Amino acid sequence: MWIDDVLAAARARDVVSDRRTRPLRSLTAAIDAAKSRGLNPVIAELKMASPSGFKADVDPAGYLAAVSGGATALSIVTEPVAFGGTYGLLRAAAASVELPLLMKDFVVSEGQVKSAASLGADAVLLIVRILGDEELVRLYGEATSMGLEVLVEVHDEHDLMRALELKPRMIGVNSRDLMTLSIDMDSQTRILERVPSGILKVAESGISDADDVRRLREAGADAFLVGTALMRNPGLLYELLNA
Repeated sequence: MWIDDVLAAARARDVVSDRRTRPLRSLTAAIDAAKSRGLNPVIAELKMASPSGFKADVDPAGYLAAVSGGATALSIVTEPVAFGGTYGLLRAAAASVELPLLMKDFVVSEGQVKSAASLGADAVLLIVRILGDEELVRLYGEATSMGLEVLVEVHDEHDLMRALELKPRMIGVNSRDLMTLSIDMDSQTRILERVPSGILKVAESGISDADDVRRLREAGADAFLVGTALMRNPGLLYELLNA
């Protein structure tokens, strides 16, 4: 299965020790600020490919320039095996934009967290489904000790139960099943409604238009991470912001 190759590569990743040159920026504060202005906080994702069949046909620098004027934050996919990502994409984003940056990867080691911090990320993704309980606690603690925020990703009720043990500031609810790659936005809506108040809720995957944003917002989503739809049409951003 593709995810086995991804996880094996993640465990073998070299640790990057760049000297961080940008200040930390808060993803949670940026989400709150966008909401206070009456906008839907959109985290625009840069990804070069995905195992679902997507292949990017854009210049990364041009894409970042197109979305950085309106997006609340940027998600930079650095996973190389299935998503065509590189740490270089994160390095370039850190040097060119001032928005909060989420390093989106299959994080399984402290070295990846250290790399995220040194490259200029402000937050990292931790996927509950791929981590044991001790790993999840350890990596969450490692990230927060470096001043990074953590988006804890869940897909179902069991994932959510485990995530809540961390008492996280943010939970991402992914509509895509990592094993089958199928999208289930009804399940996503159900899980969003079960996330306790006081936790910022980020809807991930499958968002293609303003109707999706409105429906997910009604289910309690505070922010919306959008990849493929924006990679194909960056101009969609302003429709999503104002939906």
